[in-house]
Amino acid sequence: MKKTPLYSEYPKSKMTKFGGWEMPLTYSSMNKEHMAVRDKAGIFDVSHMGELYLKGEGALEFITKHCTMDITKSDKYQLKYAHILNEEGGIIDDTIITRLSEDECYLVPNAGRTPVVEKWLEDQGGQDLITDISDETVMIALQGPKSVDIMSKLCDQDVSDMDFFTARSVEINEEVMEVFDDHWPLGDAPLIQKSGYTGEDGFEIVLPSESGKILWNQFLSLDEGPVPCGLGARDTLRLEYGFLLSGQDFDEKRTTVETGWTKMCVDWEHDFVGKEALEAKKETEHQLLKGLVMQDRGIPRNGYKVFDEDDNIGTVTSGARSPVLRKGIALAYLDHGYHEEGTEVSIEIRGNKRKAKVKNPPFV
Repeated sequence: MKKTPLYSEYPKSKMTKFGGWEMPLTYSSMNKEHMAVRDKAGIFDVSHMGELYLKGEGALEFITKHCTMDITKSDKYQLKYAHILNEEGGIIDDTIITRLSEDECYLVPNAGRTPVVEKWLEDQGGQDLITDISDETVMIALQGPKSVDIMSKLCDQDVSDMDFFTARSVEINEEVMEVFDDHWPLGDAPLIQKSGYTGEDGFEIVLPSESGKILWNQFLSLDEGPVPCGLGARDTLRLEYGFLLSGQDFDEKRTTVETGWTKMCVDWEHDFVGKEALEAKKETEHQLLKGLVMQDRGIPRNGYKVFDEDDNIGTVTSGARSPVLRKGIALAYLDHGYHEEGTEVSIEIRGNKRKAKVKNPPFV
């Protein structure tokens, strides 16, 4: 199993396997970590995510052709959420792409999909543009309503005015910068991005490995600092907001149209691989990924069947007990005719059908 550069810095924790990586599932308890992020702030080691750096003449035009958003329209340090599709419109992966300059951008594929995305882009002719910097990079996610206050304690520059889905090159503090790698391709200072996978305010701090270790321990040493959080809380937090999980809520057999995310991640005004297939899919009666909230007791899980009386009308992709709502929630692909909010269905849980209602995310 792969280990992130922060592996040796973890407090005692329960580990799990995820996308080929050994990662912390929890440090204390999933519920405590989840609520810490909702109420104050938590930090996550997300260095298992991929980091691909594209630079060269035509780099922005190349990635624009091979994703659902037009990166040539992005301002410097603007982030865009996009899907990378195959010719049939199937989702190879979802990613966030940051424009760095006129001929540079940076994209973050999911952990287990990074080699797939890199090879696919190289096969499309991008081999001279792409550098995989995953092994030399740390990414720390600071999430929660207290994130700005906490980040301000460690930064020599003000980050309180950063807009959502933007980035900034920031000299964090002297101790971090003393070991900063001058040859790191993303700039001469750490890259702070404001996006998040929890539905809360927060930052993703991207920096070379040695600097990242120092910053991680600085967070942990703060009085009233962020709580370290594992993959368990990361999953329940993202599910409460309705964010997609690669390989679970979609794969190459599903299209962006079926996920329901076209308004957020498709710019229809540019040509991209898979566009024709998406346009054709829009004209059909297709399944759609919708939220479900349990009305009866029970926790829905991946693979559970959804029913209208005795008719199987869908399948759960993600499910958990919401720590905030204190009831089961899920994402599920549902047949046409069952997409309206409030529609009553049932989920088969351990051989028993339990009542649920369709709910458009976010749940929280």
